[in-house]
Amino acid sequence: MKIVWERSIYIGNAPVFCTICGHRYHPLQGKSHQLLLAILYDERGVACGEVCRHCVASGSAGIKARLSDRIQSLQTKLDELQDLAKDDIETPSLEEEFQIHQREGG
Repeated sequence: MKIVWERSIYIGNAPVFCTICGHRYHPLQGKSHQLLLAILYDERGVACGEVCRHCVASGSAGIKARLSDRIQSLQTKLDELQDLAKDDIETPSLEEEFQIHQREGG
């Protein structure tokens, strides 16, 4: 994989999510006021997403460690969601929802 600094394709300084650590960050502003993003490419040259400055600065070993941390965090969340999906989920009826709206409005 390879990370390359490129001009942002987004309008404005909207925050994006780092593919490595998952945190939101704002693009870097270059000397010409052009917004720049570090883009992660796979071995085929396909863009996989944006990378924050902190992850880029952490180097190859730091990126692997951050990816490992993120994988563990996502695996934990996945396990939690799978536990939720095991049982039936009882949702309120339309009548119950209507009663709540009536109480809140009155």
